[in-house]
Amino acid sequence: MRKYTLGECGVWVFLTCAYTDFSVLDYDPCNNYTDLDQPWRSSNAAGSGFCDHYFDWDGWYRLLYHGMNIRMSESCVGVNRCGTYYTLWLNGPHPQIEDGVVTRQVCGNTGYDCCYFSSTTIRVKACPGNFYVYELVKPTFCTAAYCTGTLFTLNYYVHGFIFSLIFCVFPFHLNLLPKML
Repeated sequence: MRKYTLGECGVWVFLTCAYTDFSVLDYDPCNNYTDLDQPWRSSNAAGSGFCDHYFDWDGWYRLLYHGMNIRMSESCVGVNRCGTYYTLWLNGPHPQIEDGVVTRQVCGNTGYDCCYFSSTTIRVKACPGNFYVYELVKPTFCTAAYCTGTLFTLNYYVHGFIFSLIFCVFPFHLNLLPKML
């Protein structure tokens, strides 16, 4: 620490040099993720044989639907949806921001048992900006894929107030929405 004096008035100024490791911010998954914008993952999309077992999962993912925040389904999704046959859904609630990173079980529906495949766990974190990130892992079986829900939220900031609009994912492309309104 160095001490400096400013003229004759007796004011002392103390300067301290501190090292801040900004690389620590890279470890926060809210700042270090990959966008996963695959609308076929929506629970209202038909199955078509996608298999997350063959995907090279590495790190954290933010789920999007045509560029809008969406989250994994928290309830059983019927088979032959989400672009696959066996649907993978989050068995438990999404965390709040203050919960930090949590571990959740992922269930796979076989058509006769909603949680027949239940050995997979993932990590989930709520992030500022009203989105979630997921540390997805390779499922142990094929023709299975992670499913998203059908609701997404858009936040608007007007004069310091937050307005949230909740939309339902329709089975058509969002570019058609303005034409319908």
